[in-house]
Amino acid sequence: MIIRNSPVRQPLTSGTESTAARPAPTARNVVKDSFSSGTTAAQRTGAVTSGPPGDHGKLMSEYLTGARPPPADFEQVMGYKPYAIQTKHGQRMQDPFGDASVPGKIGPDKEFDPAAKTHDYGYDLLRYYDRKGTPLKPEARKAADAQFRKDMFDYANDQKGAMAKFKFRAWAQIYATAVELNSRVQGYGPP
Repeated sequence: MIIRNSPVRQPLTSGTESTAARPAPTARNVVKDSFSSGTTAAQRTGAVTSGPPGDHGKLMSEYLTGARPPPADFEQVMGYKPYAIQTKHGQRMQDPFGDASVPGKIGPDKEFDPAAKTHDYGYDLLRYYDRKGTPLKPEARKAADAQFRKDMFDYANDQKGAMAKFKFRAWAQIYATAVELNSRVQGYGPP
């Protein structure tokens, strides 16, 4: 459950004036403190946010391509350290324990393994931010799915021969569509 508190308003005075000189707050600006009297000031004023500020789709893309390093405590929270690989289409960050989790292992799951490991890292970033109490917006999961689709189609288009390209494009479409439908069913939140 996410609780969103109203922002804490700081007084406009420097603190040297008497409290009688301050205007009385209006009823709509009064925020009732729901913490007990024994809590710290940080607990009373700390607001729960919805992830780091900015475009969460861009943030996810930066994480997956290595343009942004993993969060400082990612390894501690998630239990592994992502690593970088270089592909023909740029750098990708990977989950060392990830794999293409295809039901029944049908299709070219080994060929799409690098794309799957990057996608798994993206989903672990969603889980990480959720565990930290700052879930990312749906654009982050959409960006992870879009990178997965792109990486699989890049692999398919790099193949020599029309039949090989056709085969891998067909499987890329099947895998990407399945992942995107699952994300839609899960409301684009953390898996």
